[in-house]
Amino acid sequence: MSKKVNNSKIRGKMKALSIIFAVGAMSLGLAACGSQATSTTKHGNDSTFKERNKIIGYSTYDLKQPYWQDFEKGIEQAAKKEGYKVVVSDQKGSQETQVSGSMNLINQNISALIVSPVQPSALPATITAAHNAKIPIVIGDIGAEGKYDAYVLSDNKGGGASAAEYVNKKLGAKSGTKEIGVIELHPGSAVGEDRVNGFVDKIKKYSGFKIVGQLNGDDSVDGGFKVTQSLLAANPNISVIFAANDPEAEGAVQALKQAGRLEGKKRVEVIGFNGDAPALELIKKGEMTATIAQHPVDLGKKTVEISLDLLKGKKVEFTDSAKKVYNVPTTLVDSNNINEYLK
Repeated sequence: MSKKVNNSKIRGKMKALSIIFAVGAMSLGLAACGSQATSTTKHGNDSTFKERNKIIGYSTYDLKQPYWQDFEKGIEQAAKKEGYKVVVSDQKGSQETQVSGSMNLINQNISALIVSPVQPSALPATITAAHNAKIPIVIGDIGAEGKYDAYVLSDNKGGGASAAEYVNKKLGAKSGTKEIGVIELHPGSAVGEDRVNGFVDKIKKYSGFKIVGQLNGDDSVDGGFKVTQSLLAANPNISVIFAANDPEAEGAVQALKQAGRLEGKKRVEVIGFNGDAPALELIKKGEMTATIAQHPVDLGKKTVEISLDLLKGKKVEFTDSAKKVYNVPTTLVDSNNINEYLK
């Protein structure tokens, strides 16, 4: 049977390539841009970083989302502490705006650029443009490609492993096989893969647990709801659901509540990832079991600290020096410490 060609995907890839090529062409003229440097620092390409005005550019994923509001707040706080101003470009979930907005920031005579990309594959051309203009570029979460100078994100794999440890402590002593459903993020999500792999690799080390399904929840409440319905239908004895983000976990809770599986002996424990406000409220109500909380304010602060270290030629202490990655630890939140996290 022949496969049906997905023309929309092909058009999307062609569009992405055209954007990248266009930005690459634009970057050729940027090397001469900018005012007189007050300091210069060599980086890996034998070029130099130049501190111009005390301005940091930040291209953010989508400021409608609380997570990115907090991330930007951390950037603002750290920049202000060091006497820098922040100019923000909101991508609003658009790859095109990610690229054009980043280029616009580069043209504003900034000293450093931070990008939280909608589409990591579009980063290389932006990185080239930044380096041609002697600007260090730090990637803040999501995913990274190209010759970036630093990549700051949560310890997603470690967070997934922490969730598995928690499940074992909570249910490990119970008799019989405990069935687990895993709700993944969209295909190709690097952070999603790390969270799921961290959980799966760790839970396999404990006896009495069996993963009965791994399904894509499309990163959303609706996706988590539908996937959980499918998991319940195929595996009525399921006792745990691990979701790679909190919206999916919220959807799982809704489906379980509808099925009468949040109370008594048939209760299904739900563990999410992020530390989003709605998930925290569900934990407070006792409907959701736990979440692996990220710390976006701290992540934002760290991107600024590393940006300025790069700019001033200071050594950066990476978690993974080969990949230029800095991981910020996560925190497990459940009924025992929920009040510390509710605003």
